[in-house]
Amino acid sequence: MMNVLIVTRSFVREVNSLLDYAAHVNFPAKFFVIIPEGTELDYPGGNNVSQRKIYFAHRMRAACYGPSLFKDILAFRPDILHLFEEFSGLIAFQSLLFNRILERKSQVLLYSAENLPRNMHALFRLTMCYVINRSDAALVCSHGVKPILQAEGYAKPIEVFPLGVDTSRFYKFPVESLKTQLKLDEKFVLGYVGRLLAIKGVFLLIEMMQHLPENAHLLMVGSGPEEFQLRHKAAVLHVDHRIHFVGSIPYKELPRYINCMDIGVVPSQTTPYWKEQFGRVLVEFMSCEVPVIGSNSGSIPEVIGDVGYIFQENSLQGLIRMIHFLMQQPAKTEELGKLSRKRVIKCYSQDIMCEQVINMYQRLSHNALLFTDG
Repeated sequence: MMNVLIVTRSFVREVNSLLDYAAHVNFPAKFFVIIPEGTELDYPGGNNVSQRKIYFAHRMRAACYGPSLFKDILAFRPDILHLFEEFSGLIAFQSLLFNRILERKSQVLLYSAENLPRNMHALFRLTMCYVINRSDAALVCSHGVKPILQAEGYAKPIEVFPLGVDTSRFYKFPVESLKTQLKLDEKFVLGYVGRLLAIKGVFLLIEMMQHLPENAHLLMVGSGPEEFQLRHKAAVLHVDHRIHFVGSIPYKELPRYINCMDIGVVPSQTTPYWKEQFGRVLVEFMSCEVPVIGSNSGSIPEVIGDVGYIFQENSLQGLIRMIHFLMQQPAKTEELGKLSRKRVIKCYSQDIMCEQVINMYQRLSHNALLFTDG
């Protein structure tokens, strides 16, 4: 039986699903998982879980674990080291460095969502080069990431894998009581889910509302630093009575809120330092049979495929035109919703994600003829 150590900060939900899936298929491995303080796994099973303090938590690449990570690697002696965190960050670097100091001959699996070339400080380029030169395979979240990793000189196997959605939780079901509570009865509801950040195109949504009929309402789920400015702009444009800010909600409640929506909108806007890497909410909308209109930023067109609509990012007229069309075509909207659900089940389900990771573990273990130390 092999030992698999998973180190993550941002993907606790995905790791939770992976452990549950591995137990379900009786995968012959013992898992040890390192996650941040304040998070927990629903399905730890018989696996070891360490909740460790994150330092510099508000900095994506600079975030790191403390010296306890060294002790965890020493105690567990992994055969496979799965760095389920951005490969250019310090968490990946310190995990691999400690593993090398301890002379573990682990097979190392990377993760990346970086879809812009040379998009990091020189210091992080040094740590990134250390990681990519000492790893054995990589999983990336979209096809746009693979050439970026290859351009950095990565010559090992790279597989595109989905950040899967739990289709047993995200599905279409009635939510009349919640719609009544939110004062959305008999309204055509446009939905946004995510951080309230300018790069997410949220100001475009406020502008959009002044060009839509009175029965069109906008439900915004999430919080962020732009909320005050968004509320102010809505008031200036006299559309604040049709925009519903509900703030952050528990993740388990998200399917209920998505089911209040007729259309999901993901209007992300590319900057010199960021473009949409996957858009997890896309597959959550689609799994609930909510058709999506998204901008052409990053991986959004790849994820939506041919079951939704794409507009040129920051094009207000393009977005309005697509919304007007779907508002007038309820049969088309329903058809797109059903096709969206089918696409998620085929391409972006949790089981597909987990199966792909497990298959990668098997290939890595066979490549190295790994055995757990006695």
